[in-house]
Amino acid sequence: MIYARPNHLTQDFSRAFWRVASSLRESAQDSLRHSRNNLPAIAALGCFGFPLYYFIWRVLFPQDYEDLTLRLIGSAVLAPLMFVRYWPDWAQRHLTLYFWLAMTYCLPFFFTYMLLQNAEYSFAVDQQTIVWQMSMVVALALLIMLINDGFLVAVTFVLGSAAAWALFLLGSEEIHFAAIGRDYLAPMPVYLFILVGGSIYNHHRDMVQQEMLRAVSSVGSNIAHELRTPLLGIKSDARGLQRYLPHLIDGYERAAEAGLEVRSIRRSHLATLHDSLARIESETDFANTIIDMLLINSSGTQLDPKDFETHSARECITKALARFPFASERERELVNVIQGADFQFQGSDILLIHVLFNLLKNALYYVATAGKGEIFIWTEANPGGRNRLFFMDTGTGIPDSILPRIFDRFFTSENAGRGSGIGLAFCKMVMESVGGDIRCESVHGEFTRFILTFPAEQEDD
Repeated sequence: MIYARPNHLTQDFSRAFWRVASSLRESAQDSLRHSRNNLPAIAALGCFGFPLYYFIWRVLFPQDYEDLTLRLIGSAVLAPLMFVRYWPDWAQRHLTLYFWLAMTYCLPFFFTYMLLQNAEYSFAVDQQTIVWQMSMVVALALLIMLINDGFLVAVTFVLGSAAAWALFLLGSEEIHFAAIGRDYLAPMPVYLFILVGGSIYNHHRDMVQQEMLRAVSSVGSNIAHELRTPLLGIKSDARGLQRYLPHLIDGYERAAEAGLEVRSIRRSHLATLHDSLARIESETDFANTIIDMLLINSSGTQLDPKDFETHSARECITKALARFPFASERERELVNVIQGADFQFQGSDILLIHVLFNLLKNALYYVATAGKGEIFIWTEANPGGRNRLFFMDTGTGIPDSILPRIFDRFFTSENAGRGSGIGLAFCKMVMESVGGDIRCESVHGEFTRFILTFPAEQEDD
């Protein structure tokens, strides 16, 4: 028994460690989702900015210390993130870790190390490293923008700074602590204020979004409850009628054959009656499924892929157009399905149909707003690669200023205030749940094109 205590302590420490690690991983995944739309642009800025500022600080406005090698490493680390949309599936699985390591190197590590070196080199001429102190402020601001979790920001800053200090101490023969204190430690309260203030702002913003989600989810749950009751009644009545309708039809036919006076019913209508109740039951099941999807949409919960099956993209398009409530036949004629190679995907046909509903609703609105345009849908199968579904309209297009934010939850453009801002966010969640992605290309005043990317089919061995 005297050895039980240490074992319990070890187990408690292990559980605490894995809880923290799991929390950090979830925070990193959330930060990646938060920054993913802007990641290629940020990566391009850093990739070209590192060598550009070497030229600026080395030639135009010379600083006391520069290191081209570290800058080129930073560019090399950021370069793959410019093309993150085209990473293969196996690489996408490691994107969260790569993103966090890249941010750690390029922000707290690099800028802390350069600040320390410049402080050391400037000591001889008794100058302060104002440029690098300001650069450090910018780096911390970018860190908070890209990583929206305060705890993960703190861990990233501490680890990046510790690595910079380790490299600095290993490469320095003599350290002037007076210069370090003046140029690095003295501004530290400012750096900490930026980190804490920015983290509080991010936390408050996340809390506001969570409150909005809870409010929308609560309203959606109430509406869903009110809708499910009559739908269940309709389904129950349809099943009851389905039990006796064949007997009633048989009785009518016998009466007509016997020459009794009965109201004439066309044979085509009789044939339709046989299938009508089955269609009513099918439609109520579909309506209940749509209610489930809307609740998932409004609550922001993750989709469970365990019930996913193999479906045809072409069949999903056909079903979506057949079920969508077009306002008129003219509106239906605006949609053009271009023949292309079909492909299979592992997922939910109802989910993809709901994605197409969202895209159709938005496209029809913007075509009507523009007073011109059409809608085009086509598929592209790429054996051995990634399959794609294209959805394009030639309506108003999307301004460049808001294009990067259209997949953000609760974001709506000023002329689309009729919506809740969760439709496209749901589309992205659905596509990510099947291992794919959705992105948008648009030219304001000309067109908007959504590209839905699906993983390639896995061939059986």
